[in-house]
Amino acid sequence: MIAFHFLDFLFFIFPFIVIILILHRFRSKQKSTKEYFQAEGSLSWFVAGTAMVATTFAADTPLAVTEIIRGQGIAGNWIWWYMSVGGFVTVFFFSKLWKRSGATTDLELIQLRYSGKEANFLRGFKAVVIGFLLNLVILGWVNLAMLKIIPVFFPLWTSSHILIYLLLFGVFYTSIAGLKGISYIDVFQFFLAWMGCILFAYFAINLPAIGGLEGLKSKLDGSKILFFPNGTSGTLPWDHFIILLTVLWWSSWYPGSEPGGGGYIAQRILATKNEDAALKGSLWFVIAHYFVRPWPWILVALVSLFLYPNLSEVESGKGFLMVLQEGMPNGMLGLMLSAFLAAYLSTLATHLNWGASYLVNDLWKPMIEKGRTDSYYLKVSYGIQILTAISSYFLAVYGMETIKGAWVFLLEASSGIGFILIARWFFWRISAWTEILALILSPILYLLFSVYLKVEFPYSILYTSITASVLLILSTYIVPITDRKVLIQFYETTKPPFFFWKGLFQEEPNRTQTIYHNRLGISLLGTLSGLCFVFGGLYTVQCILWKEGFLFIGIPVFLLGLVGLYLSIKSLQERSNH
Repeated sequence: MIAFHFLDFLFFIFPFIVIILILHRFRSKQKSTKEYFQAEGSLSWFVAGTAMVATTFAADTPLAVTEIIRGQGIAGNWIWWYMSVGGFVTVFFFSKLWKRSGATTDLELIQLRYSGKEANFLRGFKAVVIGFLLNLVILGWVNLAMLKIIPVFFPLWTSSHILIYLLLFGVFYTSIAGLKGISYIDVFQFFLAWMGCILFAYFAINLPAIGGLEGLKSKLDGSKILFFPNGTSGTLPWDHFIILLTVLWWSSWYPGSEPGGGGYIAQRILATKNEDAALKGSLWFVIAHYFVRPWPWILVALVSLFLYPNLSEVESGKGFLMVLQEGMPNGMLGLMLSAFLAAYLSTLATHLNWGASYLVNDLWKPMIEKGRTDSYYLKVSYGIQILTAISSYFLAVYGMETIKGAWVFLLEASSGIGFILIARWFFWRISAWTEILALILSPILYLLFSVYLKVEFPYSILYTSITASVLLILSTYIVPITDRKVLIQFYETTKPPFFFWKGLFQEEPNRTQTIYHNRLGISLLGTLSGLCFVFGGLYTVQCILWKEGFLFIGIPVFLLGLVGLYLSIKSLQERSNH
């Protein structure tokens, strides 16, 4: 058993004290549903963006990264680094559109964009499927991570019992804080968890058995520290790498990287003060998530690969935690326990609030119990959060094995949906029927390609997404379109580029119509610059750490991306002012 020092106890208690102080600051006796689920649109870009980062930094994330690296080395991280493509697309193409929509949740956009009973059905159906069922899968793997983490710190305690107490605390503060309080708590939790991981990585690579970065490099198979795949055994295959970058970012629904934005990312965007804050907040999220955070996790995962080379695939994620047993200084154990608790609670709180926002705002309030008081709807949300927490507990204890496996399943099963989530903003013929068809096609094609034909990942996603996209485009000329008045109102409210909407106005060539200036070129420049910044930055760090590679390429690409980001944001701000 690992002995706790006084500093460990101090670091363990510290986050709970800070959370309670923040709760006291933001606790109010009377809350509206808009305040509870959207912070009344009052968040700054930094708070909103950092809250997004904190939510994606769940307790499972370092463990999942460790599973990936132990299997495919550093290059295996492209299985989630590719998501930054969709992240920058959201920043520059969609963040301002989301903010202009004025929706409370991203599902409310369905009612603004579509018409008819089919829109009502789609909104309610997605509220149940995403707000409860898929949310359970997400929270299930987050809870699974905690079940793997707890025995490292408390080997004599029953992990499932401790998890119950953590869930109770999470439900308690989520119900009190509302989105604004949760977001400020997230800011604290992110920096606590991030600094904890940086210190952990520093002490891990300087263990006597490792001997610093040079020692670590000499002890590992060279394929494990490759940044790009090279086609050799034990690394990410080249064809997988290409499919990830060109197809998955727009095809699959995944929490935190929904094509076109969505989920808790859209929730935080909608909670910002204005369009400028929406863009900057989502930009800070993408940069922090994909560039600022990964290397400490990667270094510890590589250390674990040398120290514990024989862990099974199911147990491989534990390698990250087992490094804590290797003579860490006093206080490090408590600090990492605090880091994992912070990461876990931030993700738990956001998903409980986000899931309840769907089920209350998009199902209960408009379809089951209309016209009730906010106090009533808030009580319903508390009950939903409790039910979600209980269900996610049992799923983690009895229904999951590996975190990475849950990732891949979600990517495959949703790979026919992403295209529509992007196209609905730009192609006026997309209707609620099109999106309903996407929800039907995606699991059917998943079963066909992945289960029946046994096509391997990620080719299963390639086949599913292309097949679904072709069928969905064809369907727009067959199924009924959205009511024209609703489409015009949506266009006037969100102001998407006119080029893709001009077909809507061909029936009235003499009608005076506002044409919103095309910002597609600037948005494309911003997206490409962001990718240069993140990928160039990651590669530059890779070259510096291992003293190999093409640093003379990495640094210019990184700086070029930085300049491009600055010019893109400045140009978008100037156009908004005009």
